[in-house]
Amino acid sequence: MEWLLFSFLFALAVAMDCFVLSVTDGLTISDLNEKKWRPFFIAAVFGGFQGLFPLVGFLLGEALSSVIDKYDHWIALGLLVVIGGKMLFDGIHALVKPEESSPRKFSIKTILLQGVADSIDAFAIGVTIRTNIQASANWQIYVCLGIIALCSFGLSLVGLVAGKGINKLLRGKYEIANIIGGAVLITLGIIICLEGTGVITWAF
Repeated sequence: MEWLLFSFLFALAVAMDCFVLSVTDGLTISDLNEKKWRPFFIAAVFGGFQGLFPLVGFLLGEALSSVIDKYDHWIALGLLVVIGGKMLFDGIHALVKPEESSPRKFSIKTILLQGVADSIDAFAIGVTIRTNIQASANWQIYVCLGIIALCSFGLSLVGLVAGKGINKLLRGKYEIANIIGGAVLITLGIIICLEGTGVITWAF
């Protein structure tokens, strides 16, 4: 059952990016709770992509995954800097010219882009899972990916609630929320890029 323990530990490590991203969304999306399905949609996108991208990497095999691994972190950095940069700009603009600004609204397109940006570096995880699990059967690999997806889904929901709580502390000042959220997304993109280039590594 060593592979199962590895799966849960790996899932927690991978899902932390989803948690940070969802805190940002909970903090900045003003109409998140207008539709009950929206938080679950966000969590499903983040969790689904975290399970899907490693699966694709696993199916593609080590050779193709290693090629993708050379560029995925740069793509993630670019997407998160664009999304976070716009939030940062909107927040600063709202402080300078509040009459011309409005809160951030829920956008399926933006959520999908966030999901891709956060998960695209997970292609090579499929190869890592194959190596570390040492599975006796392929179904164990799929169970591991399912655990990753579910853990990411759950932590994303927790992050959305936490983000809404922080928003209440800010008393709905969306311009401040956008500045904080934008800075967090840009920082997340930089961390993903530094991990991908090997500048920083984690013990796990």
